[in-house]
Amino acid sequence: MTTPARPNILLIMADQHRGDVLGCAQPETGAPWPVQTPNLDRLAREGVRFRRGYTESPVCVSARSILLTGRLPHRTGVVDNGYSVRPGTVTLPVLLASRGYHGQAIGKMHFTPVREHHGLDRMWLSEEIPAGPDEDDFLREMIDAGFGHVEEPHGARHEMYYIPQVSQLPSDRHTTAWTGARTVDYLREHARDRSGQPFFCWTSFIKPHPPFDPPVPWHTLYRPTDFSLPARRDDELARHTHYHVRQNRFKWTDAGPDDHLVRLMRSYYAASVSFVDHWVGQILDTLELLNLRENTLVLYVADHGEYLGDHHAFGKRGYHDPACRIPYILSWPGTLPAGEVRDHLVGLVDVVPTILGAADGAHVDVRANDLDGMDLLDVARDGSAPGREVLIGQLAEGPLGLYLAMDPTWKYVYSAPDDREYLIRRGTHDGPEVDWNECDDFATSDDHEASEALARLRSALVSRFGSDGYVTPLDASDRHGLRRFPAPSKPWAEFDEMERISVVARGWQYARWNRGAGQDPRAAPSLAAYRFPDPLGG
Repeated sequence: MTTPARPNILLIMADQHRGDVLGCAQPETGAPWPVQTPNLDRLAREGVRFRRGYTESPVCVSARSILLTGRLPHRTGVVDNGYSVRPGTVTLPVLLASRGYHGQAIGKMHFTPVREHHGLDRMWLSEEIPAGPDEDDFLREMIDAGFGHVEEPHGARHEMYYIPQVSQLPSDRHTTAWTGARTVDYLREHARDRSGQPFFCWTSFIKPHPPFDPPVPWHTLYRPTDFSLPARRDDELARHTHYHVRQNRFKWTDAGPDDHLVRLMRSYYAASVSFVDHWVGQILDTLELLNLRENTLVLYVADHGEYLGDHHAFGKRGYHDPACRIPYILSWPGTLPAGEVRDHLVGLVDVVPTILGAADGAHVDVRANDLDGMDLLDVARDGSAPGREVLIGQLAEGPLGLYLAMDPTWKYVYSAPDDREYLIRRGTHDGPEVDWNECDDFATSDDHEASEALARLRSALVSRFGSDGYVTPLDASDRHGLRRFPAPSKPWAEFDEMERISVVARGWQYARWNRGAGQDPRAAPSLAAYRFPDPLGG
């Protein structure tokens, strides 16, 4: 087998995997997450773990756009779900294709259009809510295997979204197993048919994104009583952003799930992570079996985290650590150190320059390549190498904009829909004390250190946007330089949800793929006497 001159690149992503749910990230005593991740721990032992890894945009599409382009949301225009990377944008797959790489996508990409390849040679897709089997390889294979009766193969959503549940599919048919197995198939195929060509494989697991639906027997891996209750204080409810309120309503958690249910959520979430970990192990074993491990840079990241009740919130769309801190591991045996941990502040925007640095065998000039991140290979090799001082983040824009500027200790957050600044003191340590630290808001504190941090980080945010010509959130006449918008409407406060059910920010995400003529089981003649609700709400 011929070894390519350039290294292979395996980018593994898990959706909604928070950064503290790793075995190797637990404190020695009092671990709040007694999670078993032996293979991700193995990957960390064989590489470098960045424990200050963050997503700049804590929602699926905009986070993936950062990873795809190496540019921040205000530069690509992809600031939230519902947006798409502009045609002709230079992406990581395009850049790697120009260097001779074969590009393969496996799992959830969340692209619009679904089959937009962005420079990839081939896509094997398993998306969350596919429109039909023609655009989703996992769904087509599931139906062909005789499981077409399972209309929500990734777990029941809508009002069941945050109800832990056992998968309706056996473990070998679950999307996690499918994504892992297809990756193993790709590696074997590539070693057989293209051994002289380097590969770029982007493997993207849907899970542990809700619904939390581990299959049998994984649902029994943990007891709910193994898990601590969330870090939360009653006074935080009054400080919830527009997104916390809207998200809790959409996920049917705004009435406050009881502690037993919250612990069950956490146990099923952890089981979903462990099932992903199992398949990461199968992938790593295949690399070793095919003698590809030492010539393959493996990266493991997530698009964002998950609150799971911390700060009385559920979901993502926030800048507390549970929602925005992610696992971040680089492993390249023989080239990068093994078993080391870095405290540098890193983000998804660093993935593209790091991969290009590996592909080229030289440090990447991010300015010359119009990239916003940094090549992490230098700091992976040398923990004393300089890093960034401030990380910039953004979710949405205009009247719905949520913005971040953070350093290793403090987070400045401005919520345009609330017209409110927040200052969170994360602290410099790891462990459960971080989440409890983040229960406080120092934005109006008279503490000198807090006041200095707020002014400095706000200035960094405004300066960065201004220097890039991004003026949407800026107003030079405002004393803080920020544009103020009228408060957005809150339909849940204006309408009786029993009368106007389609406009009250509840989640009604039913399956779409089997709603066509002759497919919908609700259209059976024997059910003609019953009225099923519109799956789109109303």
